[in-house]
Amino acid sequence: METQNLVPVPQAIYSPTPVSAEQFVDGVRRLSENLITKQKIYDYLVAYEIRPEDLERYKNWQPDRHTRNKIFRNDMIEVMLICWPIAAITPLHTHNGQLGWMTMIEGKLLVENYKKIDCNRPENQQVVGMDCLAGATRIEMQHLQNELAIPGGPLNTVDKTQTIHRIRNLAEWNEPAVSMHVYSRPIDSCVVFDMDAQRCYRRELKYDNE
Repeated sequence: METQNLVPVPQAIYSPTPVSAEQFVDGVRRLSENLITKQKIYDYLVAYEIRPEDLERYKNWQPDRHTRNKIFRNDMIEVMLICWPIAAITPLHTHNGQLGWMTMIEGKLLVENYKKIDCNRPENQQVVGMDCLAGATRIEMQHLQNELAIPGGPLNTVDKTQTIHRIRNLAEWNEPAVSMHVYSRPIDSCVVFDMDAQRCYRRELKYDNE
């Protein structure tokens, strides 16, 4: 089955104004000083982007995996640039009840969205401050739908309910990709699901440019 044929190619719907990295970060910082809502950050990201020459300093490539590169972070919000070599893929993972936004800079990405139906560690779920303690050895997951993210296309978002997804830069596209991600609050760990081994575990996250 050809995965990329499962979703239609979206149309470009916005064209943000390029600004310096410093201007962009200052806008994000000011937004983080007040109530952060899904719509406020969405509106900012469709209105402004970091100009390409400023983004170059944050690009960091590895041949066999994506890299997470910090642009800005405070207690309430973080901005990072992720570089995706050809065929890079994340594991299936959660987002700790965060708000999140992904905008494409170069190339395209396939976002595969899932919903957890059941597991044998329900007592580990809905823990204050994080989505789950993990530790299950039997997991039932439902594939919901796929989204294709392109520059100027609809922003991919995650919310505080139950976001579980996997992101792929398909090998057959034969091109690297670059995306910018904003999270509130910053994400320092997530639950990863290994469906073949029927296990899940918490993975600590770090930046590749620190």
